[in-house]
Amino acid sequence: MSDKSQDITAPDGAVRFVARTLGNANFLVAAAILLLAAAGWNVAVWAMHLATEKSPVPWPAPVDVNDKFVMTTMPDRMGPYEFVSADGEIDFSRDKQDFVKDGRPDGEGDSDSDLPGDLMESLGIGTYTDQTNLPLRRSNWLTIRTYRDNRRPPGDPLRYWRLEVYYYTGGVDLVPHTPERCLVAGGAEHLGTTAMPVAIDGVDEPWGPAPLAIRRALFQWTDAKSMSANQFAQYYIFSLNGMPENSPYVVRLKLANPLMRHAYFAKAQFAPAPAVQMTDRGLTYRLPTPAEADPAAEDFVKHFMPHVLKMLPMPQDVAKLDSGDGKTQSGS
Repeated sequence: MSDKSQDITAPDGAVRFVARTLGNANFLVAAAILLLAAAGWNVAVWAMHLATEKSPVPWPAPVDVNDKFVMTTMPDRMGPYEFVSADGEIDFSRDKQDFVKDGRPDGEGDSDSDLPGDLMESLGIGTYTDQTNLPLRRSNWLTIRTYRDNRRPPGDPLRYWRLEVYYYTGGVDLVPHTPERCLVAGGAEHLGTTAMPVAIDGVDEPWGPAPLAIRRALFQWTDAKSMSANQFAQYYIFSLNGMPENSPYVVRLKLANPLMRHAYFAKAQFAPAPAVQMTDRGLTYRLPTPAEADPAAEDFVKHFMPHVLKMLPMPQDVAKLDSGDGKTQSGS
């Protein structure tokens, strides 16, 4: 046999390996499976992106949001509850043992000042997309306010209430933040979560007249120095495209529905706002027990929820967007 024929019939090592491998039926099957798996993964990633990316839902007409992405339209009075407009009423410096005046109403909360960029990033509010969507009235926003129950005297641990409302719309990663995650990350121990039924007067379906299932999350905080422990509760409920939901897992699952074209969810979270208070006997500070807080929380949500719902699109508003008919109108 000539050298030339030898070159043809006796390939080098690399060529022999390829020839033997491609001739192996098991390899061909395995390769086919890998190719299909890779293709399937790409399809799954694409489908997940398609399922979770939604078109934004504009805010209703009454809503105003400033350039810090703070919703500024909540009323200062809601029945017996009054926004803490005084400067130096509840902002207290333990170092100076005195109330602090910074030129702002104490009830504004952190949301009305410049929040750290990393905190805003973790909240997913004020992003580049939000900056683009703000003039179009369809960005994410938040508001954090403290109200005083004027029926309760100074020193009452349930005199002040903190209300937080967050609005998220559009985007891909619509994952609700909950106190069960955030407070545990801050060192609190989560003792359990239950549903607290509360009927809201004067609101239309689906928010009334049937009771809402307000989510009640119970926590315990233990002081590292004294080892004393205090229990406290946080209360919250979601609106998903105008429908009440109390489970973050249900919200997350429904947001993954590929048939949902437009989407928003909002969370209203509230709790007693512990504050050092000046009384006739001097300074006092006491935390309410969860048993004390529960009935007061029911009263507070009955007063603020009708106002919060006016800031949120209702199901019929989202349905109009899905059908391509008009813009969102006022909430319930």
